Amino acid sequence: MVAFAAAVPLRGGTGMTVRKPVRRVVTGHDDQGRAVILSDDADAPNSFSSDTIPGFGATVVWFTPAGAVDHVTDEDPAPAGAQIDFPAVGETVVRIADFPPDAVYPKDAGDTVFDEIGAQEEREAGSEHSGGKHFWFHRTESIDYAVVLEGEITLLVDEGEVTMRAGDVAIQRATAHAWSNRTDSNARMVFVLVGTDPISPAEIAARRGEVEAGARR
Repeated sequence: MVAFAAAVPLRGGTGMTVRKPVRRVVTGHDDQGRAVILSDDADAPNSFSSDTIPGFGATVVWFTPAGAVDHVTDEDPAPAGAQIDFPAVGETVVRIADFPPDAVYPKDAGDTVFDEIGAQEEREAGSEHSGGKHFWFHRTESIDYAVVLEGEITLLVDEGEVTMRAGDVAIQRATAHAWSNRTDSNARMVFVLVGTDPISPAEIAARRGEVEAGARR
């Protein structure tokens, strides 16, 4: 992946926390078919930094639509200003996210976070069994490979939790979950999200029952 500086938040002139940039290097081909460095961005263009939550934000490094992946053109699928949310079936998104300590979020953190990222539907989908135990609970129709780059963060699911540190990887299989930063420093993660066919937790439970019943026959 990409190398980053230490996870200590920077302060801008207004006192607000400034997210560290994400360097993005993209390869491609020239007209003779030779491999080239297509671009080397000191700060990947598709970035979001919260205006209300110090240190919270994310950068979409790359996106691929469903179907054949374009290795021919030089088109940037994640330019500045493009709205890239969660992937649909067959789409992929590479996102680097910064999670500040839970203590810096406002009292209405859940409303604020999901309004800012436009994901109230995902928030509602993740609330069925969570019992409101953390404001970050949400659920997406995707398989996500989540790697901690810096800091420490706790992954919560409906039943259980695990604390992850730099180098640890979580395989998120369309489950309701939340990310809780219980430290006093920012955590940075990279997510590779792959859109999958929609299936609800209730349908998963029903299919598991069918599999178990079949195994007992």
